[in-house]
Amino acid sequence: MGFIKGIFRLIGYIIKLALEITAFLIILGLCLFGYSKYIEPELLLVHEEAIFSDRMKQTAEPIKIVQFSDTHLGKDYTLENLKKVIQKVNAANPDIIVFTGDLIDNNAKYDETEAVIKELSSLKAKLCKVAVYGNHDHGGNGTKRYKKIMEAADFILLNNANYKIDLGNNQKINLIGIDDMLLGSPDIKKATKSINLDEYNLFISHAPDAADEVKAYPIDLQLSGHSHGGQVAIPFIGAPFTPPYAKKYIKGMYDIPGNDRMKLYVNCGLGTSQLRYRFLNVPEITVLKVGGVSKN
Repeated sequence: MGFIKGIFRLIGYIIKLALEITAFLIILGLCLFGYSKYIEPELLLVHEEAIFSDRMKQTAEPIKIVQFSDTHLGKDYTLENLKKVIQKVNAANPDIIVFTGDLIDNNAKYDETEAVIKELSSLKAKLCKVAVYGNHDHGGNGTKRYKKIMEAADFILLNNANYKIDLGNNQKINLIGIDDMLLGSPDIKKATKSINLDEYNLFISHAPDAADEVKAYPIDLQLSGHSHGGQVAIPFIGAPFTPPYAKKYIKGMYDIPGNDRMKLYVNCGLGTSQLRYRFLNVPEITVLKVGGVSKN
């Protein structure tokens, strides 16, 4: 009889434990859902990187490049969100501002063109503001609209083209940009035409995986976005899903094999696409300080 009672007590304990575990998992799931949908997408991180190159050794102070990307303006990422970004970018006191594409999430449904121009016009850079096309910038009559917005906001739209900045002391930096890899007509050869091997060459592509083609050219740094860092990452595993042309290089700084001088930084973006979730991919602005060879 005692044995049977013991069995029932054990069964009762197992059922109670199972219910407690189930309740814990439900609560944890709800917390993670709430955080990834309502909290992390509203956060904003300023990430800094120091980059050293002997092609910048004549500059008295590092050139400060501020990159932002993938705003995906719409119902989930509003002008109020953009205003916070602009405040952070201006507070960094940039020499160069780089936008790496995907301004509006759905051009067919977004009609605040003039308001966007006004906000982007308030971005201040000592030397210049540049941008490239992302895939979302081409859809829904976006190609002409994006060009209108960026140029009206004093951005130089680099569409398979380059722009040279004279820093003085016989020091120059080349800004090189291509059209989107997914929906545009990228031409790396045309974009890199006339760049100088001995000058600092900054390549801008919305799609990070372009780096495997770009590495054949004398590029020092590539800046990209597009991936959103995977938007949702799993601890110890990483991002299970990334878009085309962001399968290999997903987030952060990379050294590129086959080109000893080249680095790639992939910004994980600001907005969201498809679904409004972010987990372990806090929206970010990147501040890159590019200067002469490190003395360390």
